[in-house]
Amino acid sequence: MTVLLTENLPLLSGAPDGIKKLRELILELAVRGKLVPQDPNDEPAGELLKSITAEQLRLMVEEGLRTKAQTEVPQKDQYLKISSGWAYSRLGNLARFIDYRGRTPTKTSSGIPLITAKNVRSGFISREPQEFIAKNEYSSWMTRGFPRLGDLLFTTEAPMGNVALVNISEQFALAQRVICFQLHEISIGPFLKLAMMSSTFQRQLLEVATGMTATGVKSSRLKEIPVPLPPLAEQHRIVAKVDELMTLCDRMEAQQADSESAHAQLVQVLLDSLTQTSDATDFATNWQRLAEHFHTLFTTEPSIDALKQTLLQLAVMGKLVPQDPNDEPASELLKRIAEEKSRLVAKGKLKKQKSLPDVDEEEKPYALPSSWKWARFDSVSNTRLGKMLDKAKNKGELRPYLRNTNVQWFNFEIDDLKSMRFEEHELDEYRVTPGDLVICEGGEPGRCAVWEGEVEDMFIQKALHRARPWLGISPFFLQSCLKAAANSGYLNQFFTGATIKHFSGEKLAKYPVPLPPLAEQYRIVAKVNQLIALCDRLKTRLTQSRQLNEQLTSTLVERALAEDALQAPIATDRQTTRTLLAAEITHRLHSQRTFGQRKLQKVIYLAEHAARLAAIQGDYLRDAAGPHDRQLMNQIEGELQNHKWYERIERETVGYTYRPLPQAGQHQQAYENAWLAAERASIEQVIELMRDWDTDRCEMTVTLYAAWNDFILEGRPVTDEAIVDEVMHSWNDTKLRFGKIEWLEVLAEIKKHKILMPTGFGKRTKGGMLSLPGFE
Repeated sequence: MTVLLTENLPLLSGAPDGIKKLRELILELAVRGKLVPQDPNDEPAGELLKSITAEQLRLMVEEGLRTKAQTEVPQKDQYLKISSGWAYSRLGNLARFIDYRGRTPTKTSSGIPLITAKNVRSGFISREPQEFIAKNEYSSWMTRGFPRLGDLLFTTEAPMGNVALVNISEQFALAQRVICFQLHEISIGPFLKLAMMSSTFQRQLLEVATGMTATGVKSSRLKEIPVPLPPLAEQHRIVAKVDELMTLCDRMEAQQADSESAHAQLVQVLLDSLTQTSDATDFATNWQRLAEHFHTLFTTEPSIDALKQTLLQLAVMGKLVPQDPNDEPASELLKRIAEEKSRLVAKGKLKKQKSLPDVDEEEKPYALPSSWKWARFDSVSNTRLGKMLDKAKNKGELRPYLRNTNVQWFNFEIDDLKSMRFEEHELDEYRVTPGDLVICEGGEPGRCAVWEGEVEDMFIQKALHRARPWLGISPFFLQSCLKAAANSGYLNQFFTGATIKHFSGEKLAKYPVPLPPLAEQYRIVAKVNQLIALCDRLKTRLTQSRQLNEQLTSTLVERALAEDALQAPIATDRQTTRTLLAAEITHRLHSQRTFGQRKLQKVIYLAEHAARLAAIQGDYLRDAAGPHDRQLMNQIEGELQNHKWYERIERETVGYTYRPLPQAGQHQQAYENAWLAAERASIEQVIELMRDWDTDRCEMTVTLYAAWNDFILEGRPVTDEAIVDEVMHSWNDTKLRFGKIEWLEVLAEIKKHKILMPTGFGKRTKGGMLSLPGFE
């Protein structure tokens, strides 16, 4: 391994998926001839291939071998530059391909072991899951040939591309979708396995795969894939070095797991010491001790999440802030609430409700300060379930409403609001107003957030409870109570349903709330907000540190694989890479009549996904004009102007375009340093492909691409009909201005260009249909 990598092993192992990347890198260096030195005394691989070809010819004559590929591997097919003494060959000339077709024999509880695609893992054969076929069916099923020790097994689909050496000496059968490579020279098996496991080979495999999501490969295509082969002696040295380095990775992984486990235990012990404090004064002492070591203790997302849970638990136990003897006790607050409810019932403004018994000792999960009081949820808030959705109803005006999916813990996601009809007499009944606590009845029962008027005139559906606290009780304190109870598991006992859990109105009414004095509630909420903000800052710094480590790791890997390490591009920060990409696109296309703000966004999206630009990380909404990241556009437009490259100007007709500034074009050196040559080539291909497209063509193509890519990310079946239906009915109602035939025609055009075939890269688009009535 190169000195560059050995000097940076701590960085590699500490980066996100660092050890996984290190394993991949070891295989890449192996297949490129960069892992061990070449020895000029080794017999060249060309001589090895001559003996393999002789064995292949013998088998063709004597045994009727038909597995054969093209003999030559022209320069254009040699995807890696090989070292002196190495040679290229095609897979079909290295082995007899044996696959097993037809109806799989009946599986039995015992008999001959059956190796299926699930058993062939990346690099080894697993005996789990264990399946068998009857002994009397074995010979008739395996007539094509029997695997030998040292042969290779390869999965053609579900999953595709796993390869392993046969190390089973007993009889076994192979299922469909597993090919046996009966090697003409058994000694090349260990190196060939490593070569086929490498990322470079797997990319070649994707090039010839079939299916809309590249999930399978045919033998006829597989046998034509070239592989680089070193001299046999070097193969043995490479395999030995790979084994040595993979063992090192195993040790690093074990040490990392032990370290993480010990760290998690230490953090939990210290956090438990906080919850076990007797009062807020004792807590303050322990907290100060913990705070002195924050930056060494809270260095992982799980540790920060555990800290947040502990803070909430302390808050609802009365241990986060000191009690003030001058505060009105919670018992007095409850009396005033009872009086207010009686007054409203007498005036006919509130229905009289069945009184619930006081919280008994067995229901109390922990002790409270003397000024606090356990109370039923029904005693602290007026709660109402939302409206049942009735698609057949056509009375009333369409109004937005919240669903279960819109409510997250402590916040709302309202990018995909739906609408339904509410009659005039229903408005007050189902409206949410600022200060209402909205609670999920199903999904994740109890999940809740305080409505602060994010959208004017909002309503709720039946899947949600609206809790309106009495007499100034803090809804933010109540949401902390529910979250803490959910974290500890205490809330589960109030759910109904064996498999699908629900938080019914009756159960919610009985839920015991630890109620502090009113003034203390607000002190607690302020302290919680302060400390949670601290946790969020810790997590942000952690994320930034990980992103930096990931960028540095990627740069190290690129340099290790580059032909000339000094020429490898140096990764830049995310905002810079975004701006440089936008500058290059704008520089190439700004003079085009069809180019403007909307087209720039679409080209950025497609370039990011087609070239797999991990540094961009766009967060795209299902916008009317296609996938759109408003924050990204605002940032890059500001940066383009700051650098005096381009400025956004308003068109004479509609929309915006870009005008060159004095420094236009001077981004190019930085742009070339930001991306690898292969990435730049893909970006250029996207730009040239979209150069003459009008805005509608850009919108339709990129929207279809994004919907298709979402399907792959979600693991949903991909068909033309499903993609078009998703775009027309689950994206944005503006998409209906194009007919189904138009969408299918554009989708057909997409399939003509390999670069426009999605791979599941990036994040799923957010949001969906906004304004069509009747959609749930």
